[in-house]
Amino acid sequence: MRSFKFSFLVFLFVQCTPAHSLEIYLNAWRSIYPDSNSDDIGIGVEPHGCQLCHQNDNGFQPWNPYGFEIRKEFLDNGRDIFTAITTVQFDDNDGDGVESLDEIIGSYQPGWTAGAVNSVFRANGNEIVNQSPPALPPTTGLDFPDSNEISDPVVSIPLGPISVELKEISGGFNAPLKAVRAPGIDGSLFVVEQTGKIFRVDLMTGEKSLFHDVSANLITLSVNGFDERGLLGLAFHPDFVSNGLFYTYQSEPRRESQDTDVDFSTVAPQRLPDHRSAIVEYRASDSSCNSSISKRDTLLIIDQPQGNHNGGDLVFDDDNYLYVSLGDGGGANDQGPGHGLLGTGRNNTNVLGSILRIDPLGNSSANGKYGIPMDNPFVGEAGEDEIFAFGFRNPFRMSFDQGTGELYVADVGQNEIEEVDIVTSGGNYGWNWKEGSFFFYNTTNTGTFISSVAPPNLPNNLVDPIAEYDHDDGISITGGYVYRGTEIPVLQGRYVFADFLGRLFYLDADQNILEFLGPGSSELVAGFGQDSDNELYALTRVDGRPSGMQGKLQKVMSLGETLSAPDSTDESAMCPPSEDLCFPVRSKNDAVALICL
Repeated sequence: MRSFKFSFLVFLFVQCTPAHSLEIYLNAWRSIYPDSNSDDIGIGVEPHGCQLCHQNDNGFQPWNPYGFEIRKEFLDNGRDIFTAITTVQFDDNDGDGVESLDEIIGSYQPGWTAGAVNSVFRANGNEIVNQSPPALPPTTGLDFPDSNEISDPVVSIPLGPISVELKEISGGFNAPLKAVRAPGIDGSLFVVEQTGKIFRVDLMTGEKSLFHDVSANLITLSVNGFDERGLLGLAFHPDFVSNGLFYTYQSEPRRESQDTDVDFSTVAPQRLPDHRSAIVEYRASDSSCNSSISKRDTLLIIDQPQGNHNGGDLVFDDDNYLYVSLGDGGGANDQGPGHGLLGTGRNNTNVLGSILRIDPLGNSSANGKYGIPMDNPFVGEAGEDEIFAFGFRNPFRMSFDQGTGELYVADVGQNEIEEVDIVTSGGNYGWNWKEGSFFFYNTTNTGTFISSVAPPNLPNNLVDPIAEYDHDDGISITGGYVYRGTEIPVLQGRYVFADFLGRLFYLDADQNILEFLGPGSSELVAGFGQDSDNELYALTRVDGRPSGMQGKLQKVMSLGETLSAPDSTDESAMCPPSEDLCFPVRSKNDAVALICL
């Protein structure tokens, strides 16, 4: 039920009492706000519920501010009833400093403030001031467990017995956030800069060469402040050596009108997104030297309501399927434009707040540009077919354990909890029902907090993290890798990660978080990398802004260990990386120049 004839619905705003017009409006309202009880009525029984829009329950004039704005959208702007309702949900209709959507979530009557302080409106636009709410109480109330708020939920992280330090391999990067290995190209890592460039780093010499640059396609970043958009992800196809394919997750500008090429959007028709997240496929004509890179296609485009919580990671599994991590759409608390009443994270009928799993070489998707694995958990079920797991806030980094094949996801928290999850098919990881293993509350009166008391209607299948820490020990988790190298034997099989502020952590055999002995990082830790020998590297920077050239690629090493050259005889590792086709030219005076096309 998504549209109605205009002539039939005019009746709704003339008089609420007729049962058929009341039912149309209330069914529409309840389909948008299914968990709200602020209408306080049952269809066909007293009271009628007309006080949602009117001053009196009989439905005649005057209207409260909430109802009058819906009326204007419906009659004056020609909206259908669904659009009229959702258009006004982000307004503070009654002037109490709270958006109508927040009042609905908290089971307050939208449009009404306690006491004789309200304005009501007649059809001719006249305003009547200092009116009391209708006889029905303006709020039905939810019993939020304020007394059970937890202020220090997780014990402080202790030091563990393993000592490591970071040693610089290469520097001079602009906001690096990830290092990626290309299958079959040993002795190199590819460093992703948030501002759009990808550099190939020779791990033997530390020399770096430009591999690819997508900066011209990115949204303009805020270089003077924190920005979570940009070039966020890179993954090479497992058959890269033979097919030359690699993939990026990049934040691109929105269109200034409604897009026709967007594959997924939660943004209402009358609003524009902040930007678009694009998964783009490229091909290198020569995988060993990576020359003459061309764009093959944009696999999918996702509208992002706000600028933060983009997720942004890309990884391949052993079946050559590509996993895409997506945040909840931004803002805070998984609320606001583009989030709906319940939020995007807990809802598997939209792709935000999810891990997607696709076949980049297939064509069974709706746009025909990628395939959908038939064993994805929601194929043939309620939910988007691309979703592998959902219930995430901002899964900024993920990785597969090269030993067990388990998928580790580090999900950045809201105000209290940072978490590590092992992700399985079809899992619901709780946001925004929960933050970490705790129950998350967002109330109009007391703000956000976590509690040990479960809210009403909590699903019974939520998956808790395997490890978590609170903001006494950091501010934002930076996901890493399970160590499967050989240079630090005591670390074998342990998940290594960090907090953005520079502390280095690992999980012990019982999944307890321990901090490494050693100096840690004196800079921010924005990401990790894993080379072809499964040794680990950290990407560090001096601040959170996408600016400056102080970023570093640093190797995670045993304390006091000396850097040694990688054991590799692969000639491709020595091939000078370039995005151009280059060849030497000798001039008349015997000078040699390198010409690049």
